[in-house]
Amino acid sequence: MITLFQAERRAPGRGAVSVAWFTASATIVFYTLRLVWGFRCTGQERLPRQGGILVVSNHQSLLDPPACGSATRERPYTIIARESLFRFRPFAMLIRSYGAVPIERGSGDLGALRTAIKQLGMGRAVFMFPEGTRNDDGRTKAFKPGIALLARRAKATIVPMAIEGAHDVWPKSRRWPFLHGKLQAEIGEPISPETVELWSAEGPDVFLENLRSRIEELRMRCRAKLRERTRGAFPPPGAADRPYWEDDA
Repeated sequence: MITLFQAERRAPGRGAVSVAWFTASATIVFYTLRLVWGFRCTGQERLPRQGGILVVSNHQSLLDPPACGSATRERPYTIIARESLFRFRPFAMLIRSYGAVPIERGSGDLGALRTAIKQLGMGRAVFMFPEGTRNDDGRTKAFKPGIALLARRAKATIVPMAIEGAHDVWPKSRRWPFLHGKLQAEIGEPISPETVELWSAEGPDVFLENLRSRIEELRMRCRAKLRERTRGAFPPPGAADRPYWEDDA
């Protein structure tokens, strides 16, 4: 059950006021998204209740951060966000209050990675979109190598997550989202530090592909759920009906 309390379990050292602010805001966002786009998330019981976790998700649209963040609000997180989001000071102050840490896209910013590792070591949650930017057709793009470095050094549990429908609700080509459509997310089974170590031992490319395919499988399940919910009406047919590996083969 989501609660404003138990701050030390959910985000050690962050403080009750900060955790309450995050939780209250995320709860409002969650039910707003449900009201407007029928947002649903399955697998929330799989989110570890305590300890350092690295939550990773695909990235379809600007709706993903509030949707995924509100769905995982049981564990107030640090999110690794691109540096450009911090250029407008009022917005930067807002997202920092929610635990955002800037990272310059493509730079492998070691400062942000060290911060993430520190957060994980303190038993907190860190959220990351390893594609680095929104994808173009709804399918999960190749992951940036920084996630492999972070996972190898942090030795934390990874929680895969996927969102579907967001690409059709708010594609990159539109300034504002459509007010029709549905959103569906799923939190997958946690990946243990031992499994992360085994994947990493085979090389960063193997690690990245294993994680990417795990998230793409979740995305495809979400897509099937949306079709079931809407009797096939949404999302419309498109490239995202096929997992990325069918084209990569």
